[in-house]
Amino acid sequence: MTTQTHYFIAVPLPQPLKEAFHLYMKELKSHFPFTRWVHPDDLHITLAFLGDLEVGQKDKLTTLLAEITTNHQRFSLTLSELGTFGNPQSPRIFWYGIEKSMGLNQLRKSVYDACEMVGLQLDSRPFHPHITIARKWKGPGSIDHSLLPAHSSQKETFRVNEIILYETHLNRLPKYEEKEIFSLV
Repeated sequence: MTTQTHYFIAVPLPQPLKEAFHLYMKELKSHFPFTRWVHPDDLHITLAFLGDLEVGQKDKLTTLLAEITTNHQRFSLTLSELGTFGNPQSPRIFWYGIEKSMGLNQLRKSVYDACEMVGLQLDSRPFHPHITIARKWKGPGSIDHSLLPAHSSQKETFRVNEIILYETHLNRLPKYEEKEIFSLV
């Protein structure tokens, strides 16, 4: 059986913020029982999930991403609050949100346009920038959403200096390997 290689493009978190999230997630685990917590080195904000890439597509895409990033200036993002995706009583994704950012939305649109230019079919749902911190609620009972605001203590602002093409490795931790780094100007 062969495993397909999956790629995605994301904004990485700065190392000090990853370390802060590592401590913060230890605290959250005692209040919110999710099955799988994200390794701190894997924390990021996804811009586009690509799935499998053919070699030609990957080469064209990296060329386009290098061009795109020369047209986008560095910008800041601010963390907002905790939230979930999926069934409200038994969510599949536990995330930390990002405040609205024109810079992030413009960068994401440019990335999407480049992906479509190389023939990739991408998710068409509205962009909801977030950092996934855990997956698969395991109870007991339903998640208490009224507790989320009290635990939304991460309000840091950080600089976005680059985007990264990551490859996913499901059989190891951390799961995501940096394949190409594209610096903003």
